[in-house]
Amino acid sequence: MTRIYDLIIIGAGPAGITAAIYAKNFGIDFLMIGEEEGGSINKAYKVENYPGVFNVSGKELVERFKAHQKYLKVFLKQERVKRIKKDRRIFNIFSTKNKYRAKTLILAFGTETRKLNIKNINKFEDRGGGKNKTVAVIGGANAAAMKAVMLAKEARKVYLIYRREKLRADTLWVDRVEKTKNIEVIYGANVICVEGRENLEKIILDKNKKEIAVEGLFVETGIVPNTLLIRDLGIKTDRSGYIKIGSDQTTNVPAIFAAGDITMGSNNFRQIITACAEGAVAALSAFNYLRK
Repeated sequence: MTRIYDLIIIGAGPAGITAAIYAKNFGIDFLMIGEEEGGSINKAYKVENYPGVFNVSGKELVERFKAHQKYLKVFLKQERVKRIKKDRRIFNIFSTKNKYRAKTLILAFGTETRKLNIKNINKFEDRGGGKNKTVAVIGGANAAAMKAVMLAKEARKVYLIYRREKLRADTLWVDRVEKTKNIEVIYGANVICVEGRENLEKIILDKNKKEIAVEGLFVETGIVPNTLLIRDLGIKTDRSGYIKIGSDQTTNVPAIFAAGDITMGSNNFRQIITACAEGAVAALSAFNYLRK
């Protein structure tokens, strides 16, 4: 018979990792399942606002998280969860490799990149960066600004294309974009088509149908909640799909807790530090629930 864990944490980003660390310290019999350790942090060019850790890349911070996990003997089942089904008081979790069972769940599987309706985008997206090349970045928030600054270190020219009239990145990153001479921001425009044979050759904007010759294109247009796994559980969300939670990370479904970018928590301030905080609270709430 399949083992029944007290808790299964789905997701291995900051919220999931922190929940796992606290679950270990609380002595909970738990399992953490996720596709990639660190989640979207791995894509961060620089982390500047995590107390005690500064001027490191996202990958470097993930390595520190992993070292902490190793020290506590907290390990990840690196699998993709495809479905969650509730059977009376037990949750059945179906992954690409196995089936697992648990009394409680912490949902910490975060978000996914917003998809754009751009002709031929799938053929050329996130390709073509390199030394002395001309590239384009789509987006106007922190991720896009970071990407532009990072690419500008080697690229000949970086176009930052944003549909609004003002970047909405933090002041720190806006300043860096403005001070980087080989970054040009194009406001009030959308990419409607990308063209090329084997490699990307140009992008076409809706603004005056302008064509720009580029050799690489990177999309950083924000995130949307990954709601596929919760659609059969009756979990309440807002209109955008973010999970509604209480101050203790509870959802409307007993024994299910949620933390991190997938939630409406922390005043919708989706940062590494808020995800970690929510993961810790979720672990405490699961522990208290299991003690009843």
